[in-house]
Formats: sequence, C-alpha cells, structure tokens
Amino acid sequence: MIKLSKKVQVLLTENQYKGLEEIAIQRKKKLGSLVREAVEEYHLKAKRKQEVAEAVDRLLSLPQVPVPDDYQEWEAEYQAQKYSCR
Repeated sequence: MIKLSKKVQVLLTENQYKGLEEIAIQRKKKLGSLVREAVEEYHLKAKRKQEVAEAVDRLLSLPQVPVPDDYQEWEAEYQAQKYSCR
C-alpha cells in the first residue's frame, strides 16, 4: 500500500466537482484517488518521459570511443592498469 503523506488543497468549480463526483461513483473510487490518478497520468508521466528523452540525448552526445578488436586483450590491459596503482 502506498503511504500518502502530503496534502494539497484544490478548489474546483461546482461543475468540475459534480463531474468528478459522478465519475467517482461510476468507478467506485474516492474523489482523491481520481485526482491522484489524473496527476500521475497527465503530469508525472510526461515529466518522466521528458527526463528519459533528455538522458538519451546526453548519452547520444557522448564522444565515440573506439571498440577494441580483442575484448579479452583489452580486459587484461584494463585490469592491469586498474590494479597497478594499489
């Protein structure tokens, strides 16, 4: 179960409230649940999508690194350098 710990007060018009109340009754949910679902679906999902897009852009903008011809040889050299300082 998700722990709800923050409270937000939202003022709605009479029509908005009645509309949400009808939906809540139809879906057998509480009004607060509908509001939380709407916030998640509309705002937070878009925010995460934007963050992922920005992360992909940052990854794609990294400089290209040459790929070793022989991975085992590269790994051995890497390990030797990694532990040579100790």
